[in-house]
Amino acid sequence: MSDSGGPLPRWAVPAPASSRGSRGVAVRGTFYGAPVTHPVKWTDDEIIARIREFAQANELPPPAPAEAADELEAALGHPMPALLRRIYCEVANGGFGVDGEVMALVDTGGPWYSDEDSLTDIYQRGAILPEERAIYPRHIMPLVTLGCAIWWFIDLRSPHGQMWGCDPYGPCDRHRLFLERFTLAEWLTDWLQGNRTFPQRPEIQVCADC
Repeated sequence: MSDSGGPLPRWAVPAPASSRGSRGVAVRGTFYGAPVTHPVKWTDDEIIARIREFAQANELPPPAPAEAADELEAALGHPMPALLRRIYCEVANGGFGVDGEVMALVDTGGPWYSDEDSLTDIYQRGAILPEERAIYPRHIMPLVTLGCAIWWFIDLRSPHGQMWGCDPYGPCDRHRLFLERFTLAEWLTDWLQGNRTFPQRPEIQVCADC
């Protein structure tokens, strides 16, 4: 339950300790993993070519229709970063990125990625409640989970797709979502080089709720 008293969205509720799988080892609310510390610069075309190879090798769903991207952007009030839209509409409707779990844009009919039907479904069913908007503003879109409600988000206000981390095991609801220091392109490049990146929460200096 949030500070506002309302229930958290289904995808943001931490899993019980007994159900945490092999995606990460939780110890006292912390996840072991490596941050993107020295990102390599690849062009969008290079990233898309690599993801296309991954999609073919792993039989990912075909690209989503451009109309679905238009509908989601209209619902959110922000365009997706160009790279993310290109991947969804030119390469694969989900299943890429860390753990191969970036959510589908529209329901594929199975498999589901990050245990969600699709991004479109999340926003159509109002999974993020109005009282949760202080924690999950509309321009910060969930992208992929690492399990146990640890999520990567992407900032739609940023043309290059600044990445955000979300960790519900922090001191308070207000600090569960935090800005990272790299973009979608850098995050994808890091994954394509074989790394499994985890959100890195910044140190909190002063907070009355923590």
